[in-house]
Amino acid sequence: MKLSLTLLCLVVWVNVDASSAQTEYCGKPEGEGRRMLPIPDRERYENGDQVEYGCLATCKNGEWDKTFKGKDSCSKPEGADTRMLLIPDRERYENGDKIDYGCLSGPNTGSRGKATCKNGEWSKTIECQAQTEPKDFCGPPPHLMNGDTNGGNRERYRNGESVQYVCQNYYILDPPSAYKTCRDGIWIGLITCLKPCTLDEELMNIQNIQFKYPPKDQTKLYATHGDHTTFKCTGHLRLSPGSVDFRQQCVNGVMNLPHCQ
Repeated sequence: MKLSLTLLCLVVWVNVDASSAQTEYCGKPEGEGRRMLPIPDRERYENGDQVEYGCLATCKNGEWDKTFKGKDSCSKPEGADTRMLLIPDRERYENGDKIDYGCLSGPNTGSRGKATCKNGEWSKTIECQAQTEPKDFCGPPPHLMNGDTNGGNRERYRNGESVQYVCQNYYILDPPSAYKTCRDGIWIGLITCLKPCTLDEELMNIQNIQFKYPPKDQTKLYATHGDHTTFKCTGHLRLSPGSVDFRQQCVNGVMNLPHCQ
């Protein structure tokens, strides 16, 4: 059996080979009337398979051992009725739904993009500002998820003033030197804090791997976006057929782990 583990921030799939006499299977977890997106998303799961979406649940003899609760759906992006074109255009979107959008007014007129509903939030910031009369001042700069402005904020900023943003520890700013600038009363500039990958001893034990170059704290490692980490098999085990390579890269919170047998 091909075994692999994908680390997505705190969303983990651990596929355990349960070579027992049990032949029961579990169907897709129920989401209390809401659409669920378990990881991995399949119609049938074998005994021992685990999925996570907010909480961890394990298939045991045809039943899930923990109640699975779904996340909220997404509402229309702000300004959808007046400032943008949505395809498809609905009042609410389920987890996993994707939209194409285009700005119809304001300084972003003509710009287009895509976004996905994930856990009740859109996967990216959708900025289609309203067309307004030129203003000489902006209010406080907008909040940045997993980040903040570098220094204190004021209530008013003059037209043309810029503020610099910084990310939390282990998050990487994209672009590296990120500013938002006050333009006619609107803050302009797209900034993202790219997520780190978290590796711990338990996850690596499941895959029968260890660090080839051990860090000081071997129980947990934070790999920032773009970092490469090299693993090796524990003991005299060898890399499983079909496994990913020992050297892996963290890409915005996602790192594939090799498996040894």
